[in-house]
Amino acid sequence: MHEGHRRLTRMLLLGVTLALGSALAHAAWNTASKTIAPAGRPALWAVAIVECCLVVTVTAVVMIVRGHGIAVTGELLLLSLGSTAMHALTMGLVQVAYQDFDISQIYPLSRGLAPVVVALTGMVVLGQWLSWAQWGGVLLMAAAVGALLFETVRTRGSLQAKPLLWSACIAVSIAGYTTYDGWAVVERGLDPIAYYAVGTVIQVVLWSVIVRGKYAEGLRQARTHARTVAVLAVLIPTSYVLSLYATLHAPVSLVAAVRSSSLIWVALSAALVLREPIGRVRVTATVLAAAAVVAMVV
Repeated sequence: MHEGHRRLTRMLLLGVTLALGSALAHAAWNTASKTIAPAGRPALWAVAIVECCLVVTVTAVVMIVRGHGIAVTGELLLLSLGSTAMHALTMGLVQVAYQDFDISQIYPLSRGLAPVVVALTGMVVLGQWLSWAQWGGVLLMAAAVGALLFETVRTRGSLQAKPLLWSACIAVSIAGYTTYDGWAVVERGLDPIAYYAVGTVIQVVLWSVIVRGKYAEGLRQARTHARTVAVLAVLIPTSYVLSLYATLHAPVSLVAAVRSSSLIWVALSAALVLREPIGRVRVTATVLAAAAVVAMVV
């Protein structure tokens, strides 16, 4: 029994470590996404193509190392299609929101609300129940979000309804694909790399339909923002594949909550890279987020 408990603890720690790596990559790509947001959907099409080429190449290498290929079943295609549609919706919402608002107005609430929604849907859909300590971690993460929102109100003088609405929509979208992908990988047993690789191919087709007639503009944006497109093409799949593997070792709601520690890294990036306003309250938020991660793994 004692050995079994230690094994579960090691699995949980591995899951949290993968989720933290995912959080860092997620924070970085959101910061980069803000800089390319004004370029519109053709830029997302360009990112999708570069990402697909990279992911398919890496997947081929992994399959060669493993000694077997991907069995592209009807279930894999169908579930990947549903996942891709939700991811594309989220990317579209994020880009439009970042065109009109600072990242510090959108990201904290959208990432902070998502794990609370995932914790509830994870219990209903996946039957994954959190301990009281882990629920405490979720609440501490919510408190970190509250601190960041308080700073926004103090800095800007008011809490505007539009960024709140955009943040809430993004949070629901994030919670939707997080729960869905967790179910696909954990309950249906789909290989995370194969699942994501097939999704990137479908994503290119989907974005090609969305931006039809604007391919030349997409290529122009790829040349103009070559570095940002490359960064996004690397960090987006890195972030999400790490999170998919994390769900194999820890409850999806816990993974979502740990990934939301990225809101702290984005807050710092927004201040240091994008020169957006930052206040001392974010120190408190950082402490709360750190305490949340500790509460989730102890």
